[in-house]
Amino acid sequence: MGVENVTGKIALLRAHDRGSKFGPPSDQIDVEVVVQFVGRPNEAFGFQLRDDPQGPAREGMLGLLRDGFNHGWTVGVDYDRNTAAGRRNGIAFRVFLIRPAGQVGGGGLVVAPSAGGPAEPRARAPFAKRAKSAKSGAKSAPKAGRPAGKGRAPAAKPAAGPRSAAAGKKLAAKRG
Repeated sequence: MGVENVTGKIALLRAHDRGSKFGPPSDQIDVEVVVQFVGRPNEAFGFQLRDDPQGPAREGMLGLLRDGFNHGWTVGVDYDRNTAAGRRNGIAFRVFLIRPAGQVGGGGLVVAPSAGGPAEPRARAPFAKRAKSAKSGAKSAPKAGRPAGKGRAPAAKPAAGPRSAAAGKKLAAKRG
């Protein structure tokens, strides 16, 4: 058996009853979840959903596959494939998502562990420090567009959002 990796968009996500198996008799995998990727119709990767110590990790893997399928994100699978002649199906032991950086919530790599425990993000965003209020000395959240902490230069103010034509005319009339 060799450990391999595949990434791409999901073309097929299938879940079926225990013992149903997937693939032709010469290349069957005994799994309950099957995934195929766009451009790779002759290869399938899957894993079992059983009530065993790996159950929680595999539930997490299925959740990541669902997210990738529903949002059109790039998905990666690490798998073992029996490299005997003609074998194209493999047993997945790790699943990860690569979400585009431009999407709401930022980008990043999320991995379902191969054994037990919840999925965790690989890289975490730093938490913003709270700035002290000048009036009360109490801490409050930093203002939008400004970094938190002492000794940092203020960031540029964010650009104003779009205005309607009527709002623009009213503003122009006020300014005179």
